[in-house]
Amino acid sequence: MNTYTLNTVGYDHEVVTAGLEKIAARVRKAAPAVKYALMFAGAPLIGLAFVIALPVIAVALCAWYAGKAIAAHGAGIARHVRNVALFLAAPFIGLGYMVALPFVGLGALVYVGVKAARG
Repeated sequence: MNTYTLNTVGYDHEVVTAGLEKIAARVRKAAPAVKYALMFAGAPLIGLAFVIALPVIAVALCAWYAGKAIAAHGAGIARHVRNVALFLAAPFIGLGYMVALPFVGLGALVYVGVKAARG
């Protein structure tokens, strides 16, 4: 094991500067390789961030544009939303009628029968 001693009395500025220039040259030479290695490792992470953020951004943009459209064309959009809601509710309303009408018909028969029996 080597032990190095730093003496400030014998400090040679030129030697230190030359050593630092050698280190800087090596760093400059290695910088593009490090840059490309970091980009190679970081690209999937950046892509993942975009994939995660895209649905949130899309919902926010849809809400923003819907708000602007409602503010500009409130009455027409309200009529359109009502028509769409009725279109989506129509099968369930029809199912309700299909379930309820036999009981309504039976009640009507009982009502007419009781009314006829009374005279």
